Amino acid sequence: MPRNTLLQTIDAEIAAAEHRTETHAQTVRALLAVGESSVEAEQALYLELDRLTLLRDRQWNFRSMQDLLSAA
Repeated sequence: MPRNTLLQTIDAEIAAAEHRTETHAQTVRALLAVGESSVEAEQALYLELDRLTLLRDRQWNFRSMQDLLSAA
């Protein structure tokens, strides 16, 4: 897969994960606003935050590799 395509794919995955994270966060906030909580909703939020962190780490590593290859 070409480097630009790979970076675009990672960017798209990050955008999708950010959207899912916001959706889960809204659910948790809504529950807290009415004095309730949900272990499942919180776990879903934290799982998505972990996934987002890993995607951003992959993006950073890939861009660092790309910078090194460009400098060589």
